[in-house]
Amino acid sequence: MQIGSVQLYLGHGHLFLGATNSVDLAVFDGDGAVTATEHHVRIAARPQVGPVRVRLWQGAGPRVGRLVFDGLLKLPDAKFCVEEGGGLSRYVTKVNSHSPRVLIAVDDPGHASRVEIVLEPEFVPRSAQVWTAGEPPFPKLTVSPTAPRHRADAFADALSGHDFARRRLAAALLVVAEERRQRNSEQSVAFYVNDIVEWLRWLNDRLTYEMCRDTGRQLLGQLGLRPAELLAEDTLSDLQRRLGHPLV
Repeated sequence: MQIGSVQLYLGHGHLFLGATNSVDLAVFDGDGAVTATEHHVRIAARPQVGPVRVRLWQGAGPRVGRLVFDGLLKLPDAKFCVEEGGGLSRYVTKVNSHSPRVLIAVDDPGHASRVEIVLEPEFVPRSAQVWTAGEPPFPKLTVSPTAPRHRADAFADALSGHDFARRRLAAALLVVAEERRQRNSEQSVAFYVNDIVEWLRWLNDRLTYEMCRDTGRQLLGQLGLRPAELLAEDTLSDLQRRLGHPLV
């Protein structure tokens, strides 16, 4: 599941990933798409033209981009750090291990703009559950066989992006409908719908919380009464009508 994401503007074309302790720049030659020590990985990324987008996953993550690193990193405080090469900005998150296996994939080795980091995986190709056989927009996942996939994981994967909004929303609604059928807990269903409300807000910067909250209330009333695909399409069409502007 996704445990973090960050966008960084780079002053120089270097992104450092790994331990929170200071990077010893003397051991990095600065050449090539990637270099690594036991504590850090340096990724060559695009500088000063746009944000470099980094997503972190625990146990399971999308199999996208080109794999540029597969190895163990020593994290003395069990925290993983994403840091701009000049040290001006950084993102830190707690992880489950002091020495995790780490996979790092990028969209364009040497000029990365999108970076995917999967912590403690195993290469077991298994499609995202519930909604797809690995068809777009849902890539096949790298999944640890010892980490069971729960409905919450499938739900988080569905709403991990905003491309193909209708299909992502339909996938999430399938999970919510299954949650209601299995647990018969309206409190749990409301929790999922609240996450959908927050996801909707990022479809357009003109959307307000009140608009998305009203949409969530409508979803609660219609969930299970109509197929997820149709409900998702009508939900987004209604939200766009009330916005008076294309969602994306």
